[in-house]
Amino acid sequence: MTTILTDVERAAICRVAAGNKAFLDDARAAFHRAAPKHGIEACVELQFMSEVLAPVPDLLLRAKYRKAVLNRG
Repeated sequence: MTTILTDVERAAICRVAAGNKAFLDDARAAFHRAAPKHGIEACVELQFMSEVLAPVPDLLLRAKYRKAVLNRG
């Protein structure tokens, strides 16, 4: 089985979900590395980042993904 995100990438996205914007660049880089290869549906972290980076995000969907990311972390 292929690992979609490294532990460091997953932790950066989890920190962004927790409100720590200092990790946004790392989380963005992880998204841009993994999403083209695996698709945003591959894991909840990529789904969350797709909403964070969306020009017009769905705030309810973002909240749902944020909760899922924090529950996993």
